[in-house]
Amino acid sequence: MRSGFNVLLLTGILISLILLSNPGYAEPGPSKINTSIYVYNIRGFDVSTGQYSVDFYLHFKWNPDEVPTNISDQIASFDLMNGRIDNQKSLTNEPGNIWLEVSGTFNKQVDLKDYPVDTQTMTLELENSNLNNTALIYVADTNESSLDKDVQVLGWVIKGWDIYTTDHFYPTFGETYTRLVYKMTITRYISILFKTVLPAMILLIIGLFAFLIPPADLFERLGLLIAVVLGSFQHHLAVSGTIPPAPYLTLIDAIMVTNYITQGFIIIISIYLFRQEEERGIRLNKVMPFVTIALAIIVFVLLWTFV
Repeated sequence: MRSGFNVLLLTGILISLILLSNPGYAEPGPSKINTSIYVYNIRGFDVSTGQYSVDFYLHFKWNPDEVPTNISDQIASFDLMNGRIDNQKSLTNEPGNIWLEVSGTFNKQVDLKDYPVDTQTMTLELENSNLNNTALIYVADTNESSLDKDVQVLGWVIKGWDIYTTDHFYPTFGETYTRLVYKMTITRYISILFKTVLPAMILLIIGLFAFLIPPADLFERLGLLIAVVLGSFQHHLAVSGTIPPAPYLTLIDAIMVTNYITQGFIIIISIYLFRQEEERGIRLNKVMPFVTIALAIIVFVLLWTFV
């Protein structure tokens, strides 16, 4: 009897191994949904708030024979993770094929460290509302996704776009969701340099012209330098008013602070030269423009690197 029991036990184990090795009995993996985004309109980009509105087509595509019904019924249910849906319209809703037209308002943290030559990114980030990555995975369709050739962002140049997926873990729930990200990279027009950096450089050069005035004519020098300092303040306020306050120095801030320090240095040197003997003052005055330029470069590098 014992031998018969052993035979039955071995037979049961063998059958179990055969069943487990059969792919048909393996636990099904997550459903893969090909997803594409076609952006056809961008309604502004507000640097002060990092807010922008985008109109786009969203396409979900899959094999109905490979995706269970309880999964396919929830494919069109998604959340915009960095914005809100303003309007959504279903264009096609067929097994394995869903087209949506979506309008949304999005937010993105703005980095103004390099202003006015900064580059910003505008993203559309979405996740399924209910299904984590054990049930559903977005597959970014790079062939079908695109950016309409007529899309423009006022005041910016669109450098390119990309679409990809990433996993986002929620420690509170202990779950990971697949996040689809459509990213656009924008940069400012080069003409902004003529409105921001060029005037600052001209003010700096005008300050250097003070060394063309004889050291003995102190009041003429001071009059020129005070006018330059006041002009620098006015220009700095005008430029800063176009961007939100930042807890760090932007590129234009570093340039303007360098300008202030340089003009202050020229004022101090002018007073010092005025108090020297005429011959010594003239001799030192000849080298001071080079010292001032070197100081300006050092100050700018220190500000831009460490502040």
